Amino acid sequence: MPRKVFVLSVVLAVLAVASSASANGPIREEHQQGDVVLRGQCAFPVLGHIDGIEIIKTFVDAAGDPFKQIVTFPANQITLTNVRSGVSITVMGTGSSQLRARSDGSVSARAMGHGLFFPNPITGEPGIWYLSGQGVATLDQNGETTEAILHGRLVDLCSRLAS
Repeated sequence: MPRKVFVLSVVLAVLAVASSASANGPIREEHQQGDVVLRGQCAFPVLGHIDGIEIIKTFVDAAGDPFKQIVTFPANQITLTNVRSGVSITVMGTGSSQLRARSDGSVSARAMGHGLFFPNPITGEPGIWYLSGQGVATLDQNGETTEAILHGRLVDLCSRLAS
């Protein structure tokens, strides 16, 4: 059953038009990431806080249409807190993701390093899933995952926050 990959689907709208060659250098943006309360993934709400920035480089063709995006998260730490009990854990959130628009309107995606997915990017199972490794996926024109492969370790953090 196809599932949306949370982090990648946010960027999908930026890469709606495919192209083949870059005529310009990338557009670089830096953002502080805001806090978010995650509901429906664990049996309790979880506050997510990220210390660090995300750096987004968007490559565009001569017409200004985006065709590739690289996002890096240097030295980030993610703190998750069970809102009900106050139990917190902190994990690394370092790595990068790469998105490339294809001529058929789909997007190829690759995430490397350490980061979160919710729900599970392969099964769709609820949880806050921490990947240490690499994930590769293809998203169709609607942002639905049509293929996903993970290499590394994928762990649901809800049980660690339940204590």
